[in-house]
Amino acid sequence: MAQKAEIVVFNTKVRVIRVDDSDYFCLTDLAKYKNADHPNSTILSWINAKPNLELVYYWEVKHNEEFKHTPQGTFKGYERYLADEFIGDTGSPAKWIAYTKAKAFLVQRGRYGGTYAHSTIALQFANYINVNFYIHTLEEYQVLKQQRLLQIGDPGDLKRYLTAGNYALLVSAIFSQMDERLLSHPQPYKSRVPFQAEADMLNKIVFGTTAKQWRALNPDKPIDKNIRDYAPVLDLVILNNLQFLDSMLIQWDCGKEERKTILQEAYDFQYPTLKRSKTIKRLQQLADQAKKEL
Repeated sequence: MAQKAEIVVFNTKVRVIRVDDSDYFCLTDLAKYKNADHPNSTILSWINAKPNLELVYYWEVKHNEEFKHTPQGTFKGYERYLADEFIGDTGSPAKWIAYTKAKAFLVQRGRYGGTYAHSTIALQFANYINVNFYIHTLEEYQVLKQQRLLQIGDPGDLKRYLTAGNYALLVSAIFSQMDERLLSHPQPYKSRVPFQAEADMLNKIVFGTTAKQWRALNPDKPIDKNIRDYAPVLDLVILNNLQFLDSMLIQWDCGKEERKTILQEAYDFQYPTLKRSKTIKRLQQLADQAKKEL
């Protein structure tokens, strides 16, 4: 089911629906800013202008693998659309869909229906109506996207939250096993605090590389990001579990090699099971969706 939202531009309410991770604006609502009584006439005038049809055409070519250029099956194709409808100024979004199996538009029937267009096309339509109207529509759309992002959460934060809690347990366990001199004398003992070594061991098990090695292989990534920011949710959930297990093993005085063996076995057990988890897949979808909103 499509997600529904609404923006208001110069007292004009514009419906926005989200379909397959893409936003579609109601052109009927946008057109009411110019012609409240007959908004459809504005849409028809727009789509029957050559520059606007070219925009829609190239959008379909880029984003719609099923776009029909020539007659195929029940679709007459783009060339017939030009000959039958565009030349005579009788084209419409509904006919465009019927001829070409288009995805740029959605047409909903009924009292509360309307003609919708992908955000890229709808914003150009707003510009066609009025430049100032377009600017305010774009600004309101940005506000809507920010509101969604606040609801979903920043993808980087979502991932950091998955591992932050149990990392605190791991740090606490390491502190509990350390010589007092490592806590009271910053130098020369500070460099011997084994946080990084423990993190490297876990990173090697889960990601197959240490943070330092990953950074060397990804010099283009932002300095405030690390391997965990780019990892899939599945890996981070397992890492979170291993951090808890590692903290307990440290408390139980297990040596590093023994911990490494147990943690690797735990990873091998968890991965195939959690990979099938619907919850993990949903969390990944949320993280991906939030990333697209940025």
